[in-house]
Amino acid sequence: MFQIVANQMVIMFILIMVGYTIRKVKLIDHSGSKALSNVLLLLVNPVLILNSFLTVEYDAAMVRNFLWTILFALITHVLGIIAARIMLPGHEPDTMIERYSAVYSNCGFMGIPIVQSILGAKGVFYITAYVVVFNFLTWTHGLLIITGDTSPKQLARGLRSPVMFTMLAGLICYFFRLKVPANIGTSLTYIAAMNTPLGMFVAGAALAETNPFTALKKWRVYVVAAAKLFVMPLLAMLVMLIFRPADTVYYTVIVAAASPVATTCTMMALRYDRNYHYASQLYVLTTLLSILTIPSVIALAEMLR
Repeated sequence: MFQIVANQMVIMFILIMVGYTIRKVKLIDHSGSKALSNVLLLLVNPVLILNSFLTVEYDAAMVRNFLWTILFALITHVLGIIAARIMLPGHEPDTMIERYSAVYSNCGFMGIPIVQSILGAKGVFYITAYVVVFNFLTWTHGLLIITGDTSPKQLARGLRSPVMFTMLAGLICYFFRLKVPANIGTSLTYIAAMNTPLGMFVAGAALAETNPFTALKKWRVYVVAAAKLFVMPLLAMLVMLIFRPADTVYYTVIVAAASPVATTCTMMALRYDRNYHYASQLYVLTTLLSILTIPSVIALAEMLR
């Protein structure tokens, strides 16, 4: 499993370098990067979630494991939120970006292809459960800390996001065993397939727009990286070693938790006029580091299992 994950991380790195190149040679500019971010955030990611519910046949055992994955994802995120608040004190806008980065992972854009490569379609279905929790929390708690707006109106706006509607639609389709016409299903699959390459292109474009290594002068960057790449997956491991779920659930949750800083941090920073340069630096640095850390975390998970 270590070798499979390591190979997948190399593929991710190549795609990031493609994104870096197209930004450097000016095939896209900053406005183009922002447009790609919006397409990912508001179209591709919601369709990916919906499509995952539509392409897996109903199975009672899978439903139980799906619900277990939701529980583990929720506990891991709650513990991560608490840990981030302790490890990253303060109330400045950049502190909020750090806390978001420490908790929320690139479980969709990076976690899904990794899980697919090692666990197949069942793994993708289960990581969707993690993505459901991620999206619910990122469009509620995450949106509130990024914007600094804790009003009920802002919370309601997050709950009305496209991804929330598609999650609800996907759950209804799955549990009521509803299907869409074949041509619509194929179209959704094509859109969902753009998730990984576009996500990595956005990462590469962000790398080209900022020098991530200037952030290394800030000691808090190392705390964010440690929290995201090690503390979050270790919390997930500890929780699941108590409950002993199926192997597919175990490794799915660990990969999702060990994924680097969420692309949505940079996207939301762009969308809501926050320090997207800093968000991009944290995103790019942890993405590059994850090429080494994710295989290491998986190796540790295999030893503890």
